[in-house]
Amino acid sequence: MSSGLAGVHEMLGGIVVAALIVVAVLAAIQAAGGNERLTRIASFAAAGLLVLQYVIGFVLMGSGLRNSNAHYLIALLALVPIALQHSVAKRYAAKTRGVAILIAAMAAAFLSVIAYATGMSGASG
Repeated sequence: MSSGLAGVHEMLGGIVVAALIVVAVLAAIQAAGGNERLTRIASFAAAGLLVLQYVIGFVLMGSGLRNSNAHYLIALLALVPIALQHSVAKRYAAKTRGVAILIAAMAAAFLSVIAYATGMSGASG
């Protein structure tokens, strides 16, 4: 079961990376005056996929599969810019908010790419 679940975790990791990159692109469009609502919807969808990814990762760890410490650290660090992205929505004026969301979205996408790469290179049973 855990090897099949590891495959799901790997596949979902790629989907999470793609989703966070899409959010970064939408955030860039928003920062240039585009649709804020679309960015928010995509961001919540990506965050939901990330939560599912964490749950599967914890199940894999509980079943004895291990990965590099860097994978765990970077994957958990991705929570910081994602949380910031969701928390700035009401704090700033529209233009400043768009730029803040863009920076956070880019950081989350960057960290997710690194987490995925470390995960792919460090998996072991």
